[in-house]
Amino acid sequence: MTGRIVLPLITLVTAALVLTAAAQASCLLMTPAEQRARADIVFDGVALEGPTSTGVQRFRVTWFRKGHGPGIVRVNTGTIRRADGTGSTTSVSLYVKRGERWRIFARGSARKVLQTNLCDGSRRR
Repeated sequence: MTGRIVLPLITLVTAALVLTAAAQASCLLMTPAEQRARADIVFDGVALEGPTSTGVQRFRVTWFRKGHGPGIVRVNTGTIRRADGTGSTTSVSLYVKRGERWRIFARGSARKVLQTNLCDGSRRR
């Protein structure tokens, strides 16, 4: 009887550890200083919309921490949501909801569409 419970429990715990390691392995380990150095633009901002059909979302910038640009910037977060409810995302995409505050570490020009993901250091505030 004990074997019937222990074996599935061990399997479940092992699977959870492997999946956790795989999720963490999708990003190269970088220090916050390395993330900042890699980014062209770092800003704090508020999302003006949720996921879009293009994966590009608008943010109202509250403070540029590195670089400069307009008060509203467009950021490719990697999360796509279409009107019919379908969409796509990756393990490193940002899932940003309208009204949320974020610190974005991005590559590119603030005058165009910025590129970011979780590996870049972008995170909800």
